[in-house]
Amino acid sequence: MDSGDDVVSGVEVRTTDSIARAGDWSLVLHSAAIPHRIEIREAAIVIVVEEAARTAALASLEAFDLESLPVVRVPAPDLGPSPLGLALAVLIVALHVAIGTRRDGMGAVWFRAGSASAEAIVHGEWWRAVTALMLHADVLHLLGNVVGSLVFVSAVGRWLGVGLGGAVVLASAVTGNLLTAYFHQVRHVSVGASTATFAALGVVAGLQMVRRHRHRERGIRGYSWLPLAAGLGLIVMIGSGERADLVAHLAGLGAGVVAGWLVAATGVRVPGTVGQVGLAALTLGVIAASWLLAFRAF
Repeated sequence: MDSGDDVVSGVEVRTTDSIARAGDWSLVLHSAAIPHRIEIREAAIVIVVEEAARTAALASLEAFDLESLPVVRVPAPDLGPSPLGLALAVLIVALHVAIGTRRDGMGAVWFRAGSASAEAIVHGEWWRAVTALMLHADVLHLLGNVVGSLVFVSAVGRWLGVGLGGAVVLASAVTGNLLTAYFHQVRHVSVGASTATFAALGVVAGLQMVRRHRHRERGIRGYSWLPLAAGLGLIVMIGSGERADLVAHLAGLGAGVVAGWLVAATGVRVPGTVGQVGLAALTLGVIAASWLLAFRAF
């Protein structure tokens, strides 16, 4: 069985008892234009090449071995079903029912005190970046963010837990609102939890980017940026409508990507029950304190 008539003498580079494996190796060497022959020696199949071609043959076969390794799919961390998205949805729905819209008497007061006025934020009223997340212009606006919360915020909860996930999403959303305010400076007022839902999408994208980079799988090497591309695609599809605050959505997504990347890259451990409860209480405390500051300054 000869695959290289010009191989007069040579050295063994591979030995096997499998005809199929020997055939694969021969095909690899043939593709690399490396002369070789196949010999049968004491029930073993031997691949022989010239001494001068030994290094190139071994390199080609080792490359083939790496490509032939089975793909190990490393699953994303999953703590199981999380109430985080539902908790945010219930919170914003309850507040909307309690205070009404900006045109109602009580609602008008809450909106004046808590809306994300760029000018007010730039002049020191940073708490508006928090309180604005809890306000919604109408029922359609509210429903859109309820759906976003149940999908994206819940996904963060499955990965990081209720407490850590809630804290990271809130920090990212507030950062997004602050960036939006400093971008506009004046004559811009926004409300709604959409910055938080897109921040949650960004957190998941950031976490996935680091995971894909660390666990590179055959066929996706170099594609760790795909989660970010998916997030930007969703911004285009659902976050760039006529009345949508595109700057806030992009700022929330960007802040979330950075936060998710930092959490994963620095190896932050997901805390246990006590830690999760403590972080959840801290997150709710920040929201409550921001509203107290809003009404005190109003």
